[in-house]
Amino acid sequence: MNLFKKALCLALVAQSASGQYYDDQANYEDYADGAYGDDNLYAKYAENQAQKDVAQGGFGMGKVVAFCGASWFLGGKIHSKRAVKKATLKFKKEQKELYLQYYKDVMALQQQNAELQNYIDATTLQQLDGEFALADTNDDNKVSRAEFNMYKQQYLAKNPEMASQFPRFEDFDPDSNGLISKAEYDQYYRRLMAQR
Repeated sequence: MNLFKKALCLALVAQSASGQYYDDQANYEDYADGAYGDDNLYAKYAENQAQKDVAQGGFGMGKVVAFCGASWFLGGKIHSKRAVKKATLKFKKEQKELYLQYYKDVMALQQQNAELQNYIDATTLQQLDGEFALADTNDDNKVSRAEFNMYKQQYLAKNPEMASQFPRFEDFDPDSNGLISKAEYDQYYRRLMAQR
């Protein structure tokens, strides 16, 4: 912007100076026309100066126009660099905010997934506790092979599609004592959950 102001000031000074010169030139021409007497030497000088002025007037104006054009071009370059820099900074700021929001959203989703998994595990264990209680008909906190087979028949009667997936008695009784304790039952399902 300072460059533009300087160019404008120079143009105004040049215009003012050329105006003063033309005023002086008019006085010289009056003198050359005989208003101040007949002096051929000065008349020739004034005529030469007028010819030079006409020749330089176009060139002088060309300088002003060229200078103004160069100033406009340089000003545009500077302005465009500033605009690009401003847009780049704005883009980087928005990109950083977007990444931060993405990070926060991912962390929130991971936390929700963990809470949901904990809820599913707790619900599953609660449901499994209810199944153990159904299988334990004599309420001694142990399920015998007979109780297991009776519960299996009842369960498969309601859910025949589970026949191939229903676990064997031996899967619940790793010590092979013929009884499934609540701890063995829970341990079996914890192993299954860990394998998921």
